Amino acid sequence: MSLIEGAGWLLFVIFAFIYTFQFDDPLPVYDLGPAFWPRIVLAIMFIAAVGMLYPIVRHYRGSSSRMDQTTTNQDDVLERSMQIRIALLFILPIFYTYLIHKMGFLLVTPFFLCGYMWLMGVRRWSTLAIMTVSIYAAIVLVFVKLIFTYLPPGAGVFNAINGTILGLII
Repeated sequence: MSLIEGAGWLLFVIFAFIYTFQFDDPLPVYDLGPAFWPRIVLAIMFIAAVGMLYPIVRHYRGSSSRMDQTTTNQDDVLERSMQIRIALLFILPIFYTYLIHKMGFLLVTPFFLCGYMWLMGVRRWSTLAIMTVSIYAAIVLVFVKLIFTYLPPGAGVFNAINGTILGLII
């Protein structure tokens, strides 16, 4: 599974890098051009994908001398558990984006932060609570108080609840 995932990321990075040449026109106010930062991000993604593939390739090259190793049932269960967790790590942000439009940013974000940190492996409730409140407070402070950004208020009754929360903050 990791081999397919790493190869998929490498292909994505290569195609995205090729695509950046379509918008590499010079800008009068920025000498490096509009493709500079996307290419930096893509280079970091390329390094991460190669880093993901390196242990797999090294394992397959070394496995020819160790053909007598077998996978246990416990290893299969652990691998399946990790596959489910990885799938949830990709599905949860999509679900979060959907819920933001229905229930509003201020109501959904704390639950998303807590759930995502739990999926990433944070298990202590005190750490989850402190980090959720800290990150949520920082996000709201930066977006609402410092740069006055509109946050999605939700629909229906959730709009009123988000408005009340926003009124308490401001």
